[in-house]
Amino acid sequence: MASKLAPKRAAGGIDGNVIVYESIPKARWDDIKTESLLKICVEEVQVGNRPHTHFTKEGWKNIVVKFSSRTGVSYNYKQLKNKWDLMKKEFSIWAKLVEHQTGLGWDPVRRTVLASDDWWERKRQENPKYLKWRNEGPKFLDMMEICFKDVVAIGYMALVPYADPSTDNEVSNHDVHNDMNERDTDVDNFHVDDATPEECNDTSRAETSTTQDKKR
Repeated sequence: MASKLAPKRAAGGIDGNVIVYESIPKARWDDIKTESLLKICVEEVQVGNRPHTHFTKEGWKNIVVKFSSRTGVSYNYKQLKNKWDLMKKEFSIWAKLVEHQTGLGWDPVRRTVLASDDWWERKRQENPKYLKWRNEGPKFLDMMEICFKDVVAIGYMALVPYADPSTDNEVSNHDVHNDMNERDTDVDNFHVDDATPEECNDTSRAETSTTQDKKR
């Protein structure tokens, strides 16, 4: 694919009506650059610069500056936004594969779903793109979940990492989701409420202590 061309002001005795074009190098992504971008995006999500489904202008400005600083590669907003959209689309496929599924195992080595051949065949018939995750799950899944789980998937439930992949120990995603909810209710909302889990735990301990003092 040819590099995109951007208009540049003519200079040095060239007629003003002539437009000189300069080449914008095509963005080339590898695992190192992708991981760096995801880490930066997670940081911006956690500081509140993605209040809904899109980053704010300040968030994107930070992403562009941080990415250039950390990788030494100067990609512009559009190039980074295109990569963000591609990763979101990729995660959307993964989310649809595992949503509302129960009784699935987890392969900790390949970091993907452990299921029967029949299950994979049914999924192939639904969408052939699902098969890309059969032998290896998405890279950087933990960070992708932070960035996209509340953007592309309603009710997305993460599979339990390092679950015993044996048939006798398959874990129901539904049961895991309920158990996590009981122990970590509204963890994703701490940034909205300007509170941290530790602060909430401290508050709970203080209330318990006060109640015990009153009883005594």
